[in-house]
Amino acid sequence: MDILDASGFQSVTRYAPVRIALLGMVRAFFGLLVAGMGGLALWVASAGEMTPKQPGDMPAWWMVLVGAGLSLVGLMILAGGLGRVLSAFASDCYFKAGREGIAVRLPRQRSFGRFSIEEHRMKWEDIEQITPRTIRVNMIPVAWELQIRQYGGKEITIKRYYFSASVKRMSEELAAIAARTA
Repeated sequence: MDILDASGFQSVTRYAPVRIALLGMVRAFFGLLVAGMGGLALWVASAGEMTPKQPGDMPAWWMVLVGAGLSLVGLMILAGGLGRVLSAFASDCYFKAGREGIAVRLPRQRSFGRFSIEEHRMKWEDIEQITPRTIRVNMIPVAWELQIRQYGGKEITIKRYYFSASVKRMSEELAAIAARTA
């Protein structure tokens, strides 16, 4: 029996590996498109199609620079997407709460497609505030996250795509569990 279950912890929500894998596949596809555009720019520059014919034309070296930059960025996005697909199948990820506090285990993206498993355990008396956040770009919601701020300034951010429940539902569930333990 898991020590978390033995100490009265219950699951707040389920880990969502399919959502993470699909998000990684979309990111990898986008990375392939960007790298493909960079490769096309390099091909056009090397084929001699970009030789300046008039004084205001772009020099050929500029297209090589743009193509190399796009290819590099595309490969980085592709590696991040493939890393996210791999991290989706990390074992024993959870989001639990109980009498003691909160326990979270989830993968975190690192550079070049790598990931690591982060585990956080917090006692209720150490938690200052639990805040659901909506990230907006030009007033359009693009991402959701749950921020858990501890006394002393440490913040833990849990992105929406890691778990199946909405951020609002997770915060309500945490508030209900905290109220039962008080």
